[in-house]
Amino acid sequence: MYEGMIVNQIKKLGIRQDYEEYYQCGLIGLWHAYERFDAKKGYFPAYALVTVRGYILERLKKEFTVQERCVCVGEYEDIFHFEDVEMKVKDFMSVLDEKEKYIIFERFFVGKTMGEIALETEMTYYQVRWMYRQALEKMRDSVRG
Repeated sequence: MYEGMIVNQIKKLGIRQDYEEYYQCGLIGLWHAYERFDAKKGYFPAYALVTVRGYILERLKKEFTVQERCVCVGEYEDIFHFEDVEMKVKDFMSVLDEKEKYIIFERFFVGKTMGEIALETEMTYYQVRWMYRQALEKMRDSVRG
């Protein structure tokens, strides 16, 4: 009975690849709609339609997020020469003092939060944030000339 609704939503969203996967998401959405439906609040087919569409859209969103995060190194190897990039990073950071270099390095290359850097350097969060912004501004200015 609701099979057509799921198929219709998949078509409306223009999904052509991984059809079975999205159909399965639609079935899961339908099951969740059945589990959570309250007859006092409305009409089940309308509730099921919104829930099924929501589950399919959520799956699409996750799929796009994964695709955005994937980077094929081979695609960029030809474009970027890593030695050149390393030299440019050194050039950018040459305008910074030691504390600024440390903050930029820990933030970008190690992935630490500003709070973690503040604890390590015995500075306040706001001092680290200010120095971080100053360092970025110095690096931007050096690029602009």
